Amino acid sequence: MHPEQQSYAEALQELESIIKKLETGQMPVDELANAVKRASELIHFCKSRLRDTQQQVNDVLKNLNE
Repeated sequence: MHPEQQSYAEALQELESIIKKLETGQMPVDELANAVKRASELIHFCKSRLRDTQQQVNDVLKNLNE
C-alpha cells in the first residue's frame, strides 16, 4: 500500500514491523533492500504527516489568540 493511502497509525505500525524484523534478524536477505526502501518511504510519510499536523494545530492556536 502506498503510504499516502494509509493512516499515520497504519504507517507507523508497518514501520515498526519492518524495524522489528531487521533488529531480530528475521528479514530475509532477498527482501532487505525493498524493506529498507519501504521503511524510508514510511518515515518520510510520517514526518510529513507530523509536520502538517503541527502546522494545523499552530494555525488553530494562532486563530484562538486573535
